[in-house]
Amino acid sequence: MTSDRKKRRAAKRTPEFPALREFFSGYLHQDFRDEYGSAVGAAQAFRRDASDSEVKAVRREWNAWRTEPEQVLSEEIAKAVRELGSARRPESTADLDQVGGALG
Repeated sequence: MTSDRKKRRAAKRTPEFPALREFFSGYLHQDFRDEYGSAVGAAQAFRRDASDSEVKAVRREWNAWRTEPEQVLSEEIAKAVRELGSARRPESTADLDQVGGALG
């Protein structure tokens, strides 16, 4: 299988997450620790700053993203987080789920 073909197959399996991408790049950027202290602090700041509809969109996309079968291995999760615009690398799925919990 050619690499172009693999990329097309991967693109078909990976849905777009515009609200989640906006959250990751806007709050979990390279300076998130300096600004928010932790990833959970960044998620809490997002909830304070965002409108109800923005928070609902991120929660909906977060839940869909976290239930994707490809998001099982930690390396795959770290790659997916980077692809969504985050500079943060989660240490474990439990670490990632703490951020999800802070989103509500």
